[in-house]
Amino acid sequence: MLVPVSAALSVDVGSAFATVNYENSATGTKSDMSGLTDTQVRGNYTLGQDFVVLTAGVNLPTGSATIETSELAAATRIGSDFLTFPVSGFGSGLGFTGGVAVARPLGAWSVGFGASVRQSSEYDAFRDAAGVAQKYQPGPEYRARVGMDHPFGTGRVSLGLTFSKFGDDKQNANTFNSGDRYVAQFAVNNSFTENVNYSFVVWNLYRTSGTLINNSDSPSGNIANGLMALGLRGPGDVGIEPSIETRLWTQQGSSTSYLGTLGLRFFVNRGGWAVIPGFGFSVGSMESASLTGYRATLGVRLGS
Repeated sequence: MLVPVSAALSVDVGSAFATVNYENSATGTKSDMSGLTDTQVRGNYTLGQDFVVLTAGVNLPTGSATIETSELAAATRIGSDFLTFPVSGFGSGLGFTGGVAVARPLGAWSVGFGASVRQSSEYDAFRDAAGVAQKYQPGPEYRARVGMDHPFGTGRVSLGLTFSKFGDDKQNANTFNSGDRYVAQFAVNNSFTENVNYSFVVWNLYRTSGTLINNSDSPSGNIANGLMALGLRGPGDVGIEPSIETRLWTQQGSSTSYLGTLGLRFFVNRGGWAVIPGFGFSVGSMESASLTGYRATLGVRLGS
């Protein structure tokens, strides 16, 4: 939920209720998790005409941070970069994020740069079969992003590159690292007619090799994704947006995984507020196992 406090300051709050049901059809093993996730509170303060934006955020540990042995398989799937769930876990420790972004025009283009750092506190991440909790200290995350966009018809074309570097994570006496990430993005949107528009978005995530908990090298990997959406505006400022999305994941020593998603969103605008429900259905393959999935979202915008 986004709440404008003033012309310069806005605050958004987000949380979720998530359910994960995992079943291995070959062995019959099941793993389930369900509950409230952590809550994120973020404030954005703008200086000048969007020239500088200061961001401060806090992660409140309202979710279940400690994973039981029976929940491990389900928790592993929800944290996958390939599946990109809206939340990557049910809970973690108290965390703080600070960032700054700068934007300015450069000819017909708008160019921006942003940087942020995130630090989280230690928490009990896992409880083994004997009931002993395993302490986990996440390493700091440093992120830098550069982007640019340009008017294109009635819409815009934009490009972006994000680099994320992660410090070493610690679990009891063990140290490991998930590797760094590079994300490249390209997006374009325009109109066919006054009431029909389209969007095309492509992104690619490359993860470098890291270090596993046993000190061996973790495999590098690459995820490529493409999405095409068509927006149809009807009477009364109500719209519908069907979409199709495809994704491929290649990783050292593993077979290629793929995912296809059909989506549908609705837009209901009423003056200073809007309601945006969305639905999706996915099919694919991951680590030689078949996948099916459903998605439902609800967005609400308040204020002018």
